[in-house]
Amino acid sequence: MNIFQNFGIKSLTNDRLAFINIDEDIVYKDILDVLPRDKVVLEIVESTKVTKTFIDRIAMYHKAGYMFALDDFVISPQYFSMFMPLFPFVEYIKVDMKENCIEKIGALQKVFRGKHMKMLAEKVETREDFQFTRDLGFDLFQGFFFEKPTIILKKNIEPAQALILNLLSLLCENADMNKIEAEFRVQPELSLKLLKLINACSYCLRNEISSIRHALTLIGMENMRKWLTIMLYAGTDEQPVKSSLLETAMLRAHTLELLSIKIYGKTYKGRADAFFIGMLSYVDVVLGISRKELMDTINVKQVIYDAVVNRSGELGKLLSLIEDTDDVHSEINSATLKQYGLTEDDISDIKFQGLEWLAEQQSVYNTL
Repeated sequence: MNIFQNFGIKSLTNDRLAFINIDEDIVYKDILDVLPRDKVVLEIVESTKVTKTFIDRIAMYHKAGYMFALDDFVISPQYFSMFMPLFPFVEYIKVDMKENCIEKIGALQKVFRGKHMKMLAEKVETREDFQFTRDLGFDLFQGFFFEKPTIILKKNIEPAQALILNLLSLLCENADMNKIEAEFRVQPELSLKLLKLINACSYCLRNEISSIRHALTLIGMENMRKWLTIMLYAGTDEQPVKSSLLETAMLRAHTLELLSIKIYGKTYKGRADAFFIGMLSYVDVVLGISRKELMDTINVKQVIYDAVVNRSGELGKLLSLIEDTDDVHSEINSATLKQYGLTEDDISDIKFQGLEWLAEQQSVYNTL
């Protein structure tokens, strides 16, 4: 009810598939047909009792156009014996990285290679997990690696990314516009990419932008800083980790901005810093360097440095609060909420506003 009537499926998924857990109790209640069959994948949880009646129901729903996944797939004779009758009706198999050893996962991928089912690696928690399953040929990936990025020390920063970091540093220093424009001229491809991105944004522009100076004049330094930070996530190699982190970082950035406004009011002067801090909180994993090294490269003001590197200062504490509510294994600190005069519902409302905004930005970051 909340998802489809109160929130709206588009705001939560950006028109992608929503994976929803089900078991035999839900299936027997004959209520699944109220769900949009082209928008959801029904995950059959591992505790489901697979009987002849259950198989027949799944076959009926599958024939009607519903898609199914097997959740927390465990490679064992008992699991295969229980769930094999459902294989013809299953589009996705979610393989648990923590409950299966590497050898079994590799063997399983070979068994299902070429079949109609897509393989989804879940509980992907490290870069090694991600690279291993990607090399095996898994189609989809899920886990804390994307929400809780690890840091690799150290890899070379690509020239285009180095230029963006240099531009961000100049913007943070309020450098002369001539100097900023000159930096763009060093990398024509980056200039064209940025102009295309800004032209796709309708938040404050009525006419297409014809030059970097025109763009800087119209949208201002703060918005330019936002979009340059976003572009750090936009690689040319189409790595899934980058596109996933881009969306996560944009959501984090706008949510932190909304939270700062909620607490300190609409006239809060640090709202632009809040957005910037949220964006930077994920860049370290994209660039493969530590947060401290990243922030030393950009040479930002102290309030931003403290928030990103140490999670300290007023915005750093808000960033920590949002991170706590992102982690399903962490309890929200009630004392922190009380300190800011917030409730859990306030946090949920702010996050939903962020999701709605992210859905509106879909066309923007698809141009990157």
